[in-house]
Amino acid sequence: MKLTKKNTVMTAAIVSVSILLSKVFGMLRDIFLAALYGTETVEAIAYSTASRIPLLFFDIALGSAVTSAFIPIYNDILKNKDRKSATLFSNRFITLVTIITSVMVIFGIIFSKNIASIVAGGLNAEQLNLASYLVKILFPIILTTGLSYCAVGILQSEGEFIVPALISLVSNACLILYLIVFKNKFGVVGVAVAMLLSWSLQLFVQLPSLKKMDYKFYFSNPFKDDNIKKVCILALPIIISTWVQPINTMININLASHLNNGAAVTSLDFANKLYIILVGVFAYTVTNITFPSLSKMASSNDEIGYNTVIQKSVKYIMFVILPIMAGFIVLRYPIIKVLYERGAFDATSTYLTSQALLFYSMGMAGFALSEMMNKAFYSLKDGKTPMKISIIGISLNILLSIVFIKIVGTGLEGLAFSASLAANFTGITMLIILNKRNNRKIINKNLIFSLSKNIISSVVMAIFVNIIYTYLLKFNLNKFFQLIIPTSAGIIIYIVLCVILKSEEFYELCNIFINKIKGGKQSEQ
Repeated sequence: MKLTKKNTVMTAAIVSVSILLSKVFGMLRDIFLAALYGTETVEAIAYSTASRIPLLFFDIALGSAVTSAFIPIYNDILKNKDRKSATLFSNRFITLVTIITSVMVIFGIIFSKNIASIVAGGLNAEQLNLASYLVKILFPIILTTGLSYCAVGILQSEGEFIVPALISLVSNACLILYLIVFKNKFGVVGVAVAMLLSWSLQLFVQLPSLKKMDYKFYFSNPFKDDNIKKVCILALPIIISTWVQPINTMININLASHLNNGAAVTSLDFANKLYIILVGVFAYTVTNITFPSLSKMASSNDEIGYNTVIQKSVKYIMFVILPIMAGFIVLRYPIIKVLYERGAFDATSTYLTSQALLFYSMGMAGFALSEMMNKAFYSLKDGKTPMKISIIGISLNILLSIVFIKIVGTGLEGLAFSASLAANFTGITMLIILNKRNNRKIINKNLIFSLSKNIISSVVMAIFVNIIYTYLLKFNLNKFFQLIIPTSAGIIIYIVLCVILKSEEFYELCNIFINKIKGGKQSEQ
């Protein structure tokens, strides 16, 4: 499919909206689950544990390497050979992924109780038995996810981006529909089966697009293919470099299972998902837009252009993330109360989850920066540096978690704080290394001056928002107004401060927005 400039803009817009909607639907899914089970019930703790185990195993074993390693090799074969060779390679790759994920599924089903007890060793017998049963139901997700990622890789290589962007939206919508129609009619086992089926849909919704491009699958021996060996060599550092998030999550589940009779597992889960959704929308959007440009500039040795794109990306991400981070720290309690406090999710659940969100929020900037830096190194065909930093980050998180679980708050806060510190360390370290490699042209006075303005604006905004929120507590206002009023005030205050401090990013984004509107009007005329 050949993309014109107009089609590219339209596709990018549709993909961005699809990603945003999938994040919103993911949040709605969690809201329904929170109302149904809360954070302290056996069902909540078991489901929160079991629903994450298969995906954590998939992320550790394969993860984004399925697409990141597959796409460049597939495109290379398509360019230098022919479609028949590319199809043969893709079928061998799919065969390999099928073998690996099938073995993982069988292993997970047989040893479900052992896996559940290792990942969440602090659960009591009732919680552990239910969690291990749910793990058996959910482990086939690994197989369907692996095949779904393969389909994504093929479609994106062929210029089809819209359908792959819709898969998460479809699966979340199906699970939400189940929760609305059946609620708790079939218990938490029914929810687990619905989750398995909804994740399987991610593969099936892509099949019509594959059929449309006349793609035909057949099993083929992958073990004597040099291109498969290239994929494996390319994939290994990518896989290891993305271990930080899943392994940190697994560590947190294990340690949290010993806190609050296991309820800390669910509280951390809700807070972490909300944190990932908010950061992900902005970080992933910026990185996905800039990655192709970075790859081209790296290939053409355009060091000045490369450094400029990196610096601008860091500026834009921090311009958006820092005020959100400040807002979450101040308004964590009303945010959780508005989103989740209903049904089985009571005031205690709100407090515990808001405390987890407080300390997770401290790592927002580091997490967003890590995403950007990973893409920056990949564009330089360097997967080893992110891999090494990720290993150090994982080790740091383990060490800090063991220490802070005993001294920060009830322990739950210590786990979230450790994850945030590890994320900040990883992001900042990779930026420093990239800056050193690029002749120290990224971190300069311009970047420091810009970040200083954003930090000052965010801190001042947070102070005023806290004053407004505290004042509103004197009145018996609806919980929605307790959140909306200080949030709206915070946005206005941040904009005013950006104008006063003459924020470069603010004016650039305003100009982009104005030009988009003008361009849209001109195209209509």
